[in-house]
Amino acid sequence: MAGANTPDLSSSLNNAFSSMSATDRAAYLQGNAATLQDKMESNFNDSFGTSYKSSTDAARNFDILSDYSIQSNNLNTVVGDLANQTTSNINTANNNSDTAARTREIKEWYYNNKLDTLFVFQLIFISLCILAVLAYLSKIGIISMAVVGMSVGALLVIIILLISNRAVYTDMVRDKRYWSKRKYGVVGSALPGGLNPKCS
Repeated sequence: MAGANTPDLSSSLNNAFSSMSATDRAAYLQGNAATLQDKMESNFNDSFGTSYKSSTDAARNFDILSDYSIQSNNLNTVVGDLANQTTSNINTANNNSDTAARTREIKEWYYNNKLDTLFVFQLIFISLCILAVLAYLSKIGIISMAVVGMSVGALLVIIILLISNRAVYTDMVRDKRYWSKRKYGVVGSALPGGLNPKCS
């Protein structure tokens, strides 16, 4: 139906246009051209304004995303630095703790070793005092030289055994790090904690 009306409308417009004078036709065309130009300018301005607004919004969003990315990178850098600093502090604290513990062990070992040395010197001093007393008693005739000789021999044997026992225990059986511990499985040591090769 619409297709049938279109030729009639076109022919009507053609007839009306042909019946116009040249002046009327020029005025009609000029008026329609101005209207069309205004409409095209309006459409162009609307399209340009919409495109410009979209471009401005996209640029603003890009700036926001760029700032966010920069801030995120800065935050990651700060967090990484803090984590590294924390790890370094923990390692330093652990090293200081280990150093303090080892220093305490060394001091304990040397302190007790000096006490052992003092014990040996005390034995020697007591033995010399006993020998001096025996020599004095022998000089004034209370005891004989045979008793003095046997006493000196017995004291020497006891001192040698005690000193040897302490030396062997410290060198072969005692733990070199912890004074209160001893090593087990020391081959050749007949002391407790050692293994005699004949029995193994």
